Amino acid sequence: PVEVQDGTNNSRRNFIVSAASALAFTIAKPAPSNAVYGADAKIELPDIVQGMADRNTKQCLVESLGNRECLVYLDPENQLYKGSDAELLFERLGRSIAALKDVPQYIENKQWNKVQGVLTGPMGTLSSTMNELVKNVEDSGVQNKCKGLSVDIRKDLYAIALAADRKQVKDAQISFEKAEEKLDRFVTLVSSR
Repeated sequence: PVEVQDGTNNSRRNFIVSAASALAFTIAKPAPSNAVYGADAKIELPDIVQGMADRNTKQCLVESLGNRECLVYLDPENQLYKGSDAELLFERLGRSIAALKDVPQYIENKQWNKVQGVLTGPMGTLSSTMNELVKNVEDSGVQNKCKGLSVDIRKDLYAIALAADRKQVKDAQISFEKAEEKLDRFVTLVSSR
């Protein structure tokens, strides 16, 4: 039994010595901080008067739940979409017109799949392009004329597709001529804005 007590005293003594040395090491050599100086508590007090003025003059995008304070206001300079780009729309319109120029040859050769391919492929965005261009026209009289022309052009293109589906050369050529003439008028009206 005496040997057990000596072993216990020895282990207690080892524990006390190791704990004291660890405590002394910690006190003598503190660990360096990983934080940058001055990065702790940067508390900004809200400007109540400016907040009320901003609430009346700006559009709030994100609002806090507790006190209904606006966290993010709409910034017109940082918007991703600032309206349609007229240059890009005219490029798309030009590609559609160029694709339409191939249709009479396909009609004469009775290549109906190619006629359908042109109408749904390169000219597939013509309707949306015309709608965006009409929105950019500022004169309401010209805008109404352009809207009417775009509707008529769509009807003529549908007539070409129907004639191609029925394999009717004459009807397809007549509808093509109507569409081409109306599309030329549409381009002159829209570009004169």
